[in-house]
This record gives sequence, C-alpha cells and structure tokens, in this order.
Amino acid sequence: MKRTFLIIALISATLGMQAQHRINSFFDELGTVRIETQELDENADTIATIFHRSDDIVWSRIIYRIIDMRYKQNFQLYFPTNPDDPKYWSLFRLILDAVVNGRTTLDGRQEYLTLYGANPRGIKPLFLDSMIVQRNKDMQTVFAVRPMNEIVDTDDRDEYLVTYDDSITNTLEINTFGYSGYVRNQIKYLTMEVVFFDKHTSRFYTKIIAIAPLQSAMGEGPDPYNNLVSQVRFWILFDHLRPFMARKYMIPLNNSSKRVTFDNFFAEHLYTSYIIGDDNMYDRMIVQGQKELTEEFVHRDQERIASELLNTELDLWEY
Repeated sequence: MKRTFLIIALISATLGMQAQHRINSFFDELGTVRIETQELDENADTIATIFHRSDDIVWSRIIYRIIDMRYKQNFQLYFPTNPDDPKYWSLFRLILDAVVNGRTTLDGRQEYLTLYGANPRGIKPLFLDSMIVQRNKDMQTVFAVRPMNEIVDTDDRDEYLVTYDDSITNTLEINTFGYSGYVRNQIKYLTMEVVFFDKHTSRFYTKIIAIAPLQSAMGEGPDPYNNLVSQVRFWILFDHLRPFMARKYMIPLNNSSKRVTFDNFFAEHLYTSYIIGDDNMYDRMIVQGQKELTEEFVHRDQERIASELLNTELDLWEY
C-alpha cells in the first residue's frame, strides 16, 4: 500500500514539474531557430520601479552623457537601418513609431509619445508646457532631414521624415523615402541622468531622466558646444518612453538564440557612454567656453567628474 502511494506521489510530482516547466524545442515548426524563450504578453508594458522617498535621498548629482552608437557595445541601438524591417527596429525607429502611431494601453486608450522642444540656449532640457511639440504640421519641422534654411523645396517628400496631410487623413505618417538620409546622421543620443544615494537601501542608484537624439548634420561649426546645442532635436522623458521599449525586442548581438527588450537593455546598463558635463555652480559643460579644446583636456575633465562620483560613494561608507 505504501509502495503504491509513493508511486502515485512520484508520478504526480513529475507531472506537476512538467506542467510548471514547459519543454520547448530549440527549433520551431518550420525547422528554424526558435529565438524567443518568452513571449511578450499584454502585461509586458507594466514597468517595475523602486519607490524612493525624498527623505531617504541624502545626496544626488545630475550628469549629462553621450551614447555614441559607433561603439560596438551600442550597435544594437543603431541597427537595423531599414525602416520596413518587420522583425526588429532601431531605437530611433521605435521613438518614431511611438510619436506617429503610439500604442494601445491596457484600458484601451491610444497613447502617443510626447516630445519636448530643445533648449535654444543650452543642452539642459526645460520641459516647459509651452515647448511641447504638438501632433500637427509643426512636427515636420522637428523631423526635417536638413536644417529649414537649407530646404529649397518644402514639398519635396525626401526633406521630412514625418509628413502631415490635413486634407486627407489629418494624421501623421512616417515618410520612408527620407528615412535613410535622416538616420545616417542619427548616431548619438544625449542623456540626462541623476546619480543618488538612498540611505534606506544603502545603495547608489543611477536613473536616466531624459534622452535626446542628436543630429550631427545640424551642427557644423568651430564651437563644439554650440554645435552640440544645435544638434539636439527634442527631449523625451525616459519614464514615458519605457512602456514603448518594454514591448519591443532589440536585434541580437553575437547570440541568435537570446534577445532582450530595449527596456532591459537600459535597465541592465548594457550600453556604454561618456560624460560631457554635470550641474555645477558655473553652469558650464566640459566643452563649453573653451577657446582651445583638446582631447587631453576633455579626458581630464571627464575623469575628474567620474572620480568625484566615486569618492563621494567611498566617503559615505567611511563613516
């Protein structure tokens, strides 16, 4: 009797384990590699966040960084460059779709990504309501392939990445004809992030507050800082972008059997970036106000800021 009971218990446990851990073949029904190990469901845009009480934050500092997609570690943000790829998008293609087509939320609402106008006097974002780019014909100017003063024929379909036709649909559309010309110069992103210490968890955290695409064709001149200011097209609040990134996989890099979402890519800090400045009493970036800017000077100032961040962390633990 005991033996029969043990056999039944063993079979039940085995069936239970099989029910909990579904075994999938490495190949799909077509004989090709099954890339995804977990399908995105309707809850994939539910973003997990840590609640930080203001009373627990004893130190913080704003840092500005550049994500250069010419670095190998950032290739997944740049490729593919084809706007019609049915499987994968680049980060810019994802942003473009979020602005034009948006997404349907769990409660059935249509949600679009909001863009904030660039600060004409510096790279620091303002996030003023008056600078919010509306979903109208002005959006064409934001996504102009070249500076407006260089556009000869405003009806040329290759001059604008986003088109607006109020006579037909009264909606925005992605212009694939001008896409390749635009992304050729879309090789960098500017990020505004905050580094802070939470005494409740006794940990340092880094959070991206906002991100801005940089168009290299828009800034060409002798002053590096003014070039950078003119390259900022718009700012995006990173928390507003995360639900769109959570539902899109990146193109795999050197591993065809595993993919990550854009949100996981940033959350796990799988990219590389370099410092270009911080919030300081002089209100000045590294490349700002320098008559002769040398590579040695930039590297020295970058190392200074990085060392100050590290020393702050070490000083907190000293006591």
